[in-house]
Amino acid sequence: MHIKKMLEKAKSDQPITPIEARDAMLGCFVTIHGETLKRGANLLGKSLDDEQTAKHATVIMKGILGSNWEKPTSASLQDARVRMDQKMNFSQAPADLRDMHSQVCNRIVSKI
Repeated sequence: MHIKKMLEKAKSDQPITPIEARDAMLGCFVTIHGETLKRGANLLGKSLDDEQTAKHATVIMKGILGSNWEKPTSASLQDARVRMDQKMNFSQAPADLRDMHSQVCNRIVSKI
């Protein structure tokens, strides 16, 4: 999966482009929020596999980034992270998970 590869690259010492940063952040969301998306689909009588979950997260992030999807900036990615966390009710997650997610996203954005 491309977005998970970008997440691994972003966590390394390799430089990344803004598009790679966007995809890495999307990978972080799929990793963190994927199970939430799957549970939500199950409540609606549907099931999502990993690929469908990634597509669903992409649709959400595209909607949040809007015109910045093709040319993301540090600021637009930071804003997207906050808004996606709110949309997924991430404030209810365990503190250690929230902290790790924040650290990874901050590292991604700092590499742009």
